[in-house]
Amino acid sequence: MEAVGAHIAVPGLQSVGGLASGVESNKRTSAQTVGFKSSSYNGTPLLDPAAFAAGKAQRCPSRRVAVNPARASLIGKLKDAITSKKGSRDESIVEIKGQLVLSRQSFLDLVNFGSNLLDDPLDALFGQLVALQLVSVNPKPDGQPKLSSKAVIEKWTTSPGLKGKLIAGDETYSVTFQVPSDFGEIGAFVIRNNHPNPFYLQDVTFITDTDVVYEFPCNSWVYNDMIYQDDRVFFANKTYLPKQTPAGLKPFRDRELKALQGDGTGTRKTSDRIYDYDIYNDLGHPDLNEKRPPLGGSQELPYPRRCRTGRRKSSADPNAETPIGASLEYYYPVDESFEREKNSGFYASGLKALGHSVAPIISGIFDDTPNNWDNIEEIFTLYSKGLPLGQDLAKTQDPDRKNNLVFLNTIFKAEGDNKSILKFAKPDILKYNENAWRDDEEFGRQALAGLNPCVIEAVTEYPPKSSLGPEYGPATALTEEHIKPYLEGLSVDEAIKAKRLFKVDYRDLLLPYIERINQSKFKAYAPRTYFFWTSKGTLKPVAIELSLPPSEEKAASNRVFTPPIRKEDKNYFWELAKAHASCADGGFHELYSHWLRTHAVVEPFVISTHRNLSKLHPVHTLLLPIFKNTMKINSTARQVLICAQGLIETIFFTGKYSFEICSKLYGALWRFDHEAFPANLIARGMAEPAKLAKGHPGGVKLVVDDYPFAKDGLDLWDTIHTYTGKYLDIAYKGSDKAVQEDGELQTWWNEIVQVGHEDKKDEPWWPKADSIKSLTDILTTIAWIAGPHHAAVNFGQYSYAGFMPNKPTHCRKLIPEPGSREEQKMLEDPETWYLQSLSSQTATCLALTTIEILSSHAVDEEYQGKRLNDNWTSDKEIKAAFSEFSSKIEEIQRNFEERNGDPSLLNRTAGPAKLPYTLLYPHSEESGITGRGVPYSVSI
Repeated sequence: MEAVGAHIAVPGLQSVGGLASGVESNKRTSAQTVGFKSSSYNGTPLLDPAAFAAGKAQRCPSRRVAVNPARASLIGKLKDAITSKKGSRDESIVEIKGQLVLSRQSFLDLVNFGSNLLDDPLDALFGQLVALQLVSVNPKPDGQPKLSSKAVIEKWTTSPGLKGKLIAGDETYSVTFQVPSDFGEIGAFVIRNNHPNPFYLQDVTFITDTDVVYEFPCNSWVYNDMIYQDDRVFFANKTYLPKQTPAGLKPFRDRELKALQGDGTGTRKTSDRIYDYDIYNDLGHPDLNEKRPPLGGSQELPYPRRCRTGRRKSSADPNAETPIGASLEYYYPVDESFEREKNSGFYASGLKALGHSVAPIISGIFDDTPNNWDNIEEIFTLYSKGLPLGQDLAKTQDPDRKNNLVFLNTIFKAEGDNKSILKFAKPDILKYNENAWRDDEEFGRQALAGLNPCVIEAVTEYPPKSSLGPEYGPATALTEEHIKPYLEGLSVDEAIKAKRLFKVDYRDLLLPYIERINQSKFKAYAPRTYFFWTSKGTLKPVAIELSLPPSEEKAASNRVFTPPIRKEDKNYFWELAKAHASCADGGFHELYSHWLRTHAVVEPFVISTHRNLSKLHPVHTLLLPIFKNTMKINSTARQVLICAQGLIETIFFTGKYSFEICSKLYGALWRFDHEAFPANLIARGMAEPAKLAKGHPGGVKLVVDDYPFAKDGLDLWDTIHTYTGKYLDIAYKGSDKAVQEDGELQTWWNEIVQVGHEDKKDEPWWPKADSIKSLTDILTTIAWIAGPHHAAVNFGQYSYAGFMPNKPTHCRKLIPEPGSREEQKMLEDPETWYLQSLSSQTATCLALTTIEILSSHAVDEEYQGKRLNDNWTSDKEIKAAFSEFSSKIEEIQRNFEERNGDPSLLNRTAGPAKLPYTLLYPHSEESGITGRGVPYSVSI
């Protein structure tokens, strides 16, 4: 967070009702006329004891989970404070005590000392620099909002000493109001921060002297009041459909949405809370001759929209936004910032990864073949050895700070016994059998339970056809003779009819770019891989076709490779074909299955939600955890990962064409209706509609029952769908008409389709949000994309791609042509040729560094069926529905564990790598790389 600065402090101080003699307060519209500012502190006597009373500020350790007992204790203390005064109170006055939980600016785990340096002396000098007013749900007789007198926080500087000042943590403050007995129910409060620097307001609890409790989950940065055109308003955790909004809250609801929408102009500032749309025209750097085409806004390169930043346009390309310095951040709405624990964990992982990248470069100075792997054992040393630091730094930490310093804990505890930042953890693919990755059965198993298990499809025709024109050459060289020896006596037609023949096909998707890719340092094919479901219950590859387009020197080619008939035989041509197929699968995974299908498509949902669904809306409350941290991580990705010369272009074989290809994949493949998991499985031929819904989650029957991603995923889909349906039934009281007449909801969905995914707005497959059932399907699909789908393709990256030969990010050589000099050279030393065809040492370590961060769970991860705070709603029916949801989540986690223990399921623990399928386990008990846990959101 950036500091507002001292130049704003004086005007800010002037706004507090005339703090200095002869200083005119800033002119705000009176609270009686709700206009430019929603409330006014003017006219409230500053020292009127009926207006405020302040409690002592207390610092406490950072809250990771605020469970009911803790909140009950907090509320109990407030009740005790009120009870002590009940005997002598005026019956016409209601005393309301409040407690605010907030944290100040911090960098990693240390409080921004500069903010204290400015804020504390000013508060000590003037006092009363954070002021609040309550808002009643009932308007005044003239229809205007009813607000309380002002109450302020005092003793901002009070703290338990310098250590507490330096170590970031939550701070609690008390505040007291006195309101007329007919004030009514509290529905909101407005707050003004007249300190130069912002603070993060986590939550506020009010309790009346009749023991009525009002809870406000805030989770928002509050900046100096002078930067806002309207007062900051926070609503209680009681939701209303638009037509049900109490009259006293209606103007606040409308204007808060308007403030979040902005006017579409200007350059966004760090402190802005504005959500708006733009195309991806900021991935290149035209001024440095690194141009990239804009994605979105055309049928040629369609793409979802991102958050608008309003940065200046490039002088070299007026249609492109210019990047900013690496030390700065791209704009994202300020309340999308990571909470402190997440921020610490994120930067700590980055620092740790940086150290990892340095070690192999240092080692390369002394290597005989710099940047090449000499043998497979050399790759294993990444996990077995490291650069010794000479001491165990974890033991040198101040024990008083160890639990609070998430930054250091992440470095030294993420991998258990690994205390060296220059050593990689051993990936799961190697833990039980270091040679399992070479096994053809393991290669097949990973298509069902590995890094990218959402692409495989049933074969419906053979030989395959092509959607490309004749200029790309013949559609295929595959014949029945290629695969018939592996089909256990079946013909190809019989295998297709029996649903035992499958494929992963990237040929037509990649072939238009292969020639351009091969002119770079990377070498690639457009592959098809065919698999057969054996009577044993495993999936085995039976053929790989690698295609090249025509070039100036050569005609188009389709080369077919098949595995050895006997398992003990070695065929390096087949091993190289698997490497190229894996490479293409890894690139497609990162560009489409991961980035596009989760991060990119979700961002317009987030933007529209904040622009169009008030925080008072029950659907906003349902969606909020599903969107946690997504816009921040996407902003970071545009600056570091997916930009020109970023990590994706540097690491993956698609290079500078990565996101142009990604755009083509969005145009060719993405459909919102097929993102619903049961529909996706049916579209790929991996499931069929079930005749009886009972006993078939999602209403479908899998064609391969031992398909871990699908089997576990359907259970999660069904559980989320059931909870979402119950939630909506409560919110809309079972009325489809209420859904249709919900103006905020209809605007929300229409904007997602017409603006957020504008390039596909005319597609006929978009559903209508016109009933509880259709809305349940829509919201479950969004929850699936952000939660289970993202978890399945993200948190296993280190488990499988953490060993480069199992999932190389690029290849550096094509497979030698028959009879060529290269073929002879390869046959002389096939293992060396094989390793030199794969990623270099530097690229390998850079890839490991990247996926190590991406595979890590944060300290404050919010998992399915759990909430970090229990004050997210006050609705008892919804809490009961969530309790059922939580119980069901616990039950299916136990079911998943039982499946992994079943020795008959060979695509789980009983497979060659002995790897259980844990990626859809709903919970992870630890942070870091765990290979399990399904957060609600695209959180990393």
